[in-house]
Amino acid sequence: MLRDELLAIFERYDIHPRKRMSQSFLVDERVIEKEVDYAEVDGKEVLEIGPGVGFLTRALAERAGKVVAVEKDGRLARLLQDSMPESVEVIEADFLKYNVKKAEVIVSNVPYSISSPLLFKIAEMDFERAVLCFQEEFARRMVAKSGSSEYSRLSVMSQLSFEPRILQKVSRGCFFPVPRVDSALVLLKPKGKKVDELSGRLINFIFQHRNRTVRSALVSSSRNLGIEKRELMQLAEQLPFRERRVISLTLEEIMELVGKKELRGKL
Repeated sequence: MLRDELLAIFERYDIHPRKRMSQSFLVDERVIEKEVDYAEVDGKEVLEIGPGVGFLTRALAERAGKVVAVEKDGRLARLLQDSMPESVEVIEADFLKYNVKKAEVIVSNVPYSISSPLLFKIAEMDFERAVLCFQEEFARRMVAKSGSSEYSRLSVMSQLSFEPRILQKVSRGCFFPVPRVDSALVLLKPKGKKVDELSGRLINFIFQHRNRTVRSALVSSSRNLGIEKRELMQLAEQLPFRERRVISLTLEEIMELVGKKELRGKL
């Protein structure tokens, strides 16, 4: 049982999970095996983010050509350096600050506290596929469609950058310590298109008011946009979908809106 092995590691190395780092370790061997299967890592170089004590790392190493494991917690990084095979390179670093541009495959049981920044960071990377374990609610928001209550900036940015698909639910009981919520394995296949910074900013601003009309959302974003409300009201008259609620806009409509030169030219 991996749970028993985990507890033995805690005792041997005097390690205790850190709540502030959202440390909860996947201890279900069947889920780990499925995660490796979904990632299709055979013979490839894998970037693993947050390997923890190395249960998933070990399974990846059995099939991958090489595993680069980036671990922020120095205690766990040293443990991994002592226990992993030669095909595993352990890097002690905060992934969010780590300089990496590409990978063949990315795999991670993502700490809940860094889900959004991690996702936005890998959106800037080049890779073939990623299998990531997120909080289930977060995963549902990633794949939500326009008009649904879960449709958000996260949905839009995820679906503009990737083809996200929920592979399976992972019960909270598969982790130790047991978290308060369930998780889900998500497959990401890059679309090969990057969302430019200005478009990303505009999407962020209007989705802060996602239940309002496009016109109202823009006017309410006056301070963030650095444009007077009166000028924004006049500008909105030139924009498509101005009477539609932000949450109702499809990806294509959103990109048409934020791509309008009348709007971009003011920023």
